[in-house]
Amino acid sequence: MIKLACMSWVYANVSFEQALQRIAQAGYRYVSFGLPHEGKPAFDDSLQGEADRILRLLDRHGLQPLTLVSTDSLAPDQPLALALNRMEFAKALGVQELLSLGTWGYHQFPNEPRSGEEMKIVNDAFDEKFRLLGEEAGKRGLMISIKPHTGNTATGQVIAETLHRIGSPFVKACYDPGNVRFYEGIEPKEDVSAIAGQTISFVAKEHKGAQFESNFPIPGQGEVDFPAQFSILKAAGFDGPVIVERIDGQGESLTVEAFDERNAHARANLEAMLAEVGLDVS
Repeated sequence: MIKLACMSWVYANVSFEQALQRIAQAGYRYVSFGLPHEGKPAFDDSLQGEADRILRLLDRHGLQPLTLVSTDSLAPDQPLALALNRMEFAKALGVQELLSLGTWGYHQFPNEPRSGEEMKIVNDAFDEKFRLLGEEAGKRGLMISIKPHTGNTATGQVIAETLHRIGSPFVKACYDPGNVRFYEGIEPKEDVSAIAGQTISFVAKEHKGAQFESNFPIPGQGEVDFPAQFSILKAAGFDGPVIVERIDGQGESLTVEAFDERNAHARANLEAMLAEVGLDVS
């Protein structure tokens, strides 16, 4: 059963609680969060009682948390203590997956990429840190996922190579076709097969236009072939969450009510595309 979720970051310009309210009103039962709202962190996991506060908010709006965006605490340049604290916070919330970006492939995007020698240094540091994080996640019954965002997560094949080097059963992939198409200029339906068997979540980001063209429409209204990817994932046994992250098109200024309308359409479109390939949705 596929759990269709919305990332609270869709509503980054309103408070975290307002985002939860609007996600619930759009018909979602599940949520992913961890990125800022109104320029402020959605939570402070160093505070005693913070997990209880977040759980009360979620319960108020009838939402269950599925993934916790945690690049800020898992990154190689951050102390291990931050990652361990985030893991305990996730456990208290009942979240099983910590979602992270990999390494960044540019000095200045998109015209100044890092050299191969520079990337080897940062990728080696990432591998070492995530090997340790995998061990700690496993002790706590948690999973860590890394998703496409240039560098050592640029494509499905690159992620597969990164996971092989890390070598942890508790570090897997979150696939994001919109990022693969935007950053790398390749079609996700030709890329996802390389990582389908190790994908535990899927960010349903749409994309339209050429490489580096910032255009992220409602899923199903761009150029990403979602049914083809869902078919590949289904054949690989995928049963993780499918998460809406961006629906802002070309970054135009939209009212919160416009986001509400787009978000409801995103949910309906994804439900239909998942059903098209025989995947049940909750």
